[in-house]
Order: sequence, then C-alpha cells, then structure tokens
Amino acid sequence: MHRYRMITHRCGAVVEITKCYAFRMRKGHERDPNYKKKTEEEIQEANRRQAAKKLERLINANFRPGDLHVILTYIKDKRPDAGEAQKRLESFLDSMRTWYRKRGKAFKYICATEYKSKSIHHHLIINKINDGKETSEDHIRKIWKTNGHPKYVQLYEDAEYAQLADYLIKETDKTFRDPDSPVKQRYSRSRNLVQPKVTRRDVKTKKGWEKDPKPWPGYYIKKDSLYNGFDKLGYEYQTYTMVKLNPTDADWPSDDLQPVKRKRRKHSVSRKC
Repeated sequence: MHRYRMITHRCGAVVEITKCYAFRMRKGHERDPNYKKKTEEEIQEANRRQAAKKLERLINANFRPGDLHVILTYIKDKRPDAGEAQKRLESFLDSMRTWYRKRGKAFKYICATEYKSKSIHHHLIINKINDGKETSEDHIRKIWKTNGHPKYVQLYEDAEYAQLADYLIKETDKTFRDPDSPVKQRYSRSRNLVQPKVTRRDVKTKKGWEKDPKPWPGYYIKKDSLYNGFDKLGYEYQTYTMVKLNPTDADWPSDDLQPVKRKRRKHSVSRKC
C-alpha cells in the first residue's frame, strides 16, 4: 500500500495539484540517484521561482479576464528619483481608492516598481470597473497625465497568469535587494486581496499516483504544466495546473464594498443602592 500527500491550491479559475511524500511517508522510497546539494546560485534561482509561484497564485485568486495590467511611465525630462516616485505612486493609489469607494467598489492592486535596468516605471495589476460614465482607464489617464503616459494590457482570457507573475519577479529581482531602494520587497499589494484556498489530504493507493493524471470534469490540464520528477530533497514529486473551461464571476471574490459591521454598544444600567 502506497501513501502520499496531495496538496491543492484553488486560485480563482485555476487549481494547482501537488503530489509528494511527507516526511513520515518517505520510508521505503528511494531518493533521486543524482541528488546533490544545491549551489548558492541554484538556491537563488529556486527562491525566485518560488516567489513567482506565490505571486502567480495571488493574481489568479483575485483578478479575472478583463482586469488590467497597467504600466505607469514618466515623461523623459520629468523622471523622479526613487524616493519621489514612491510618493507619487502612493498619491496615485490614494486617488484610485477614493474613486472606487465612491462607486461602491473595492480597489484591488498588486504593484511592482522597476528602478534600475530600465527607465523608472511601475507595473500594477488592478481590478477594472466601469460606472457607465468613466472607466478605470479613463480615471488613470486623468490623474497620471502630469507624470507620463499610462499603458494598459487586459488580462488574458484563460484566467491563468504564470507568465505575468514570472515577468514581474524578473523585473524587480535586483531592485528590491538594492540598499538604496525605497521599498524592501518584490511587490506591494492591497490588503483586501484573498489568499488561495489550500487543502492537504493523505491518499492511499496500490501503485502510487498516475504519471499521466486526468483533469477534473470541466477543467483542462495546462500545457507543459505537468512535472514528474523529484523535489528539492530528492524524493519523487508531481505537480500540474488545471484551468476551468468556462469560468464565471463566481469563481472570484466580489469587487463590491462590504458594509462595515459596527458593534452595538452595551449601555450600562446604573443601580441605586
């Protein structure tokens, strides 16, 4: 009888499956004969891939097709230094929050800033709204016009954003380590983003997991996502990504502002002696 652990990440219209052997399940399973400790460079690359995967899950869980990848650039002769750029970005985010709030919507974003390799610019992933008179693009164009020219790319239809996450992590790979950088993280995010739903369960089988898994009904396995190999400690490992064939808005959290629940104050009753 074989036992393995299956870890499931549900992120919007995307489901990631990982099959591995937990510590107490490794007895009787041989390690990769070519296993060896990773070099410092390999460890850094593994950390970068892990950061990209974490960001990918966050994007998948919160943003849907039609939302926006916004690039905020600066006019050539008006480019600020890193500190000033951070102040302008914060002012921009405040304006966006206010504009969304007035329309009963929550403003959601992930932001990464590139300071070094190219001219300073900001990458944002935001939820798009349209109040019938003005769209998110219209408002961004209005409040950013004194700084430069924003560019927009709609998030693509398959609701799976691994390439976008990997691109943003590569863009900021050196920046966030720079001691002069005003931000000390790869990216920032709004507090109202939801985390992927993670479940873990132990599975008993006669022969272990199938090397060629079948997708769930209503899903397909993303091309080139299936990996059968070994984990960082040299034990057998499988992972793959499934994408929903016909996603709906119900697969993501609502953009509507939730009413604030106020606690009722308890009135103390004075008693006479």
